[in-house]
Amino acid sequence: MLVAGYASLRIAYAVGLLAAPGRVARPWLGESAGRAASSVALRGLGARDLVLSAGALAAAASGGSARPWLAACAISDAVDLAATLIADGDQLPPKAKPGTVAAAGVFGAAAAALAAREG
Repeated sequence: MLVAGYASLRIAYAVGLLAAPGRVARPWLGESAGRAASSVALRGLGARDLVLSAGALAAAASGGSARPWLAACAISDAVDLAATLIADGDQLPPKAKPGTVAAAGVFGAAAAALAAREG
């Protein structure tokens, strides 16, 4: 049940990135989130999260192990976090780095914890 809830939250975020990347990513990337080039990358991010989350949800629903899907979610969140932290902070909104630490950190840690429970 926890995996399904976790995956559903990620799916909602992914759908938001696919449908309205500029609006969803503005707190993270600022005004540049609304640019066409940014939308391409953000929709790719949304597709990645949608596939990983749908895989975790499908595995959980079928009684299989969601561990590989959850591990992939944790790794992708770690990469997103690292990429944000090494980015030039002057080019990001003031709350981008702490917000990403909170969001990607919490979701990544949750994915890792759920993956560990999957054994």
